[in-house]
Amino acid sequence: MTSLEGEPGITLAAMVALAGPYFMFATLLVVSGLPKLTNPVSTARALEGIGLPPRRWLGQAVGVAEIVVGLSAIAIGGRIPAIAVALLYSGFAIFIVVAMRSSSVKSCGCFGSEDTPPSPLHFFIDIAAAGFAAALIFNPVGDVISVMGATPWAGVPLLLLVLLGAWLSLMVLAVLPAVFEEAKA
Repeated sequence: MTSLEGEPGITLAAMVALAGPYFMFATLLVVSGLPKLTNPVSTARALEGIGLPPRRWLGQAVGVAEIVVGLSAIAIGGRIPAIAVALLYSGFAIFIVVAMRSSSVKSCGCFGSEDTPPSPLHFFIDIAAAGFAAALIFNPVGDVISVMGATPWAGVPLLLLVLLGAWLSLMVLAVLPAVFEEAKA
């Protein structure tokens, strides 16, 4: 088997095993960044809860960064977007730890709503995302179209798995905590 960018020692199967989750987490960045542009209040409140100034523009800036980094990873690929994705998700993991320790943070503000509490599950998803991105720093892949072209069936199964994974991650982060809270009541 060959690699996607000619790197010696990494097979196509191994590269796709890294690239699929990487593109999934990049898609999740775009999905979570969009609501912050129109409704940055929950993100600003979450940032205030850990001691940062409660500024709308700061919530919007986080959203813009997520969208730019996510789209760069998807549309351009390479080492620099992988570094940016790894750094963003590492920062989110640190934020989640700080937020869980703070009694004033009720929502992480990740999806533009007030009902997404910081949780250990959120932390582990952020760490996993950072890990997949970090692995691709040393074995970079191209954009999603080039990766799809190197996979069976023109990459349609890969694309479907990326989209399904992003949607499931969104549900785990945004909906599952509310289900747990409801079950406690």
